[in-house]
Amino acid sequence: MNYEFTTQKLIVKQWHSFNPTELNQPDLIDIINDMLEPDITVTFSMMWRGNYDRERTESWIKERDTESKTLLAIDKTTKDAIGVINFFKVGDRSKGIKLRVGYFVSKVMWSKGFATELMEGFTHWCRENNISTIFAGVEPHNIASIRVLEKNNFSNEKTEVNGRTLLFVYNT
Repeated sequence: MNYEFTTQKLIVKQWHSFNPTELNQPDLIDIINDMLEPDITVTFSMMWRGNYDRERTESWIKERDTESKTLLAIDKTTKDAIGVINFFKVGDRSKGIKLRVGYFVSKVMWSKGFATELMEGFTHWCRENNISTIFAGVEPHNIASIRVLEKNNFSNEKTEVNGRTLLFVYNT
């Protein structure tokens, strides 16, 4: 499967597949380390919250590589990395391919429409690749992320068992 797509402002593909000349900053560990600040990691599992250094970032990248597909989004014009989207298959595959997705946009890129455009491109990619359903969890206090999902036609399905995370669903 081809894990890349473009939007009006973004190039999105697997994070290890970028040629260094395609990026303003060619080292993936440095790119991700610059993005992983406490305001971003606050919604991560407890063990991955907080501050990062190069070693911790490398461990975080390796864990993502073992459990999911991870895509890096870059700005077409500046070649700056703006965010990450990762996903993995879930559920009964006899009823279609279902994905659980997570994403974040670098804090310096917040409020510029990148998250909405990233998710719009991802849902389009899912439709083109016969993905039947996309699930996205979001913390109730993360109003900006809830709004991104709503703008992209995700519907709030339920509150998960922990009583905190809202589950949004998109059916292609």
